[in-house]
Amino acid sequence: MKRITQLDGVRGLAILSVFLHHSLHIKLMWMGVDLFFVLSGFLITGVLIEARGCALPVYLSRFYERRARRILPPYIVVLVLVSILFGIGWMQHWYLYIFLTNLILPLGISHPSALDPLWSLAVEEQFYLVWPFAVFFAGERRLRHLAIMLILLAPILRGALHFHHHWPIYTLTPFRMDLLAVGAFLFLIRRTHEQAIAKWGFLAGLGLMTAGLFSLALLGHAGITTFGNTRIGNVCIYEASLLICSGFMVYALSERKVGWLKNRALRFIGRISYMMYLIHVAALDLTARWFTTEITHALVAFIVTVTFAATSWFLMEKRLLQKTPVKEPAAV
Repeated sequence: MKRITQLDGVRGLAILSVFLHHSLHIKLMWMGVDLFFVLSGFLITGVLIEARGCALPVYLSRFYERRARRILPPYIVVLVLVSILFGIGWMQHWYLYIFLTNLILPLGISHPSALDPLWSLAVEEQFYLVWPFAVFFAGERRLRHLAIMLILLAPILRGALHFHHHWPIYTLTPFRMDLLAVGAFLFLIRRTHEQAIAKWGFLAGLGLMTAGLFSLALLGHAGITTFGNTRIGNVCIYEASLLICSGFMVYALSERKVGWLKNRALRFIGRISYMMYLIHVAALDLTARWFTTEITHALVAFIVTVTFAATSWFLMEKRLLQKTPVKEPAAV
């Protein structure tokens, strides 16, 4: 799939948002993870559709080999590093760290907070245990219908099922699959309506983002939050986030006034965002021992995060990707 330059900037913006959420506790910045999901659904669906010409065993083996090459080495590095810095207590539940890390928070299992970001990887990988088969066997029209069904089903599940804590709704795949499905749907729409997106995407994207932000403002005014764990909040807040993130993607794909997303520094942050995402909480936890001022602590942790992620990119990740027969966009 031809690389869409500004999507590196979108990825960079997503990781910066997540970092600001965890370091300075800025409201709404948690939506960076949701933006990662939408972006991932878009990119991976593109990779899968372009590979459909192969026989099923070849199609699957190539896809999962590339995913393993991209995801596992940094993942293992982080597990080793966290074990050295924060202990090996997490190994008591080692089996959950194989595609099931999104169960840790809902089950209240003790673990180093440095491993908190791993839940979103589990959501993506669980989705991609199924999605390649859907892409291979379904025509693009049926695939669009399937994506729409998943987009509609997730909020129904969030409203129908209720838990004592908000973590299950936030981290379990059935309640978050709409974001990945939106990304997939956007790829399929762009594939057949690229000119329409170029013409109307800027205004449509701004409209979606405005609607999402306005909805969040109304919900906040009514005192409805994700931590409140109400049925209406579990439906509406995440739907507002979906509107904002999908709107931002539509805007980025429109190619109109997206020059700032092509900034070299932001794009580089996007390139190294996977390791940044994996390591940033560990960097925050580690540097908290020496820096008590919030701004100073965040700045030092950011420098540590970027330095470690850039080193990982140049010494390991970039080299592994260059060995991949078909270059794939970086995982998020």
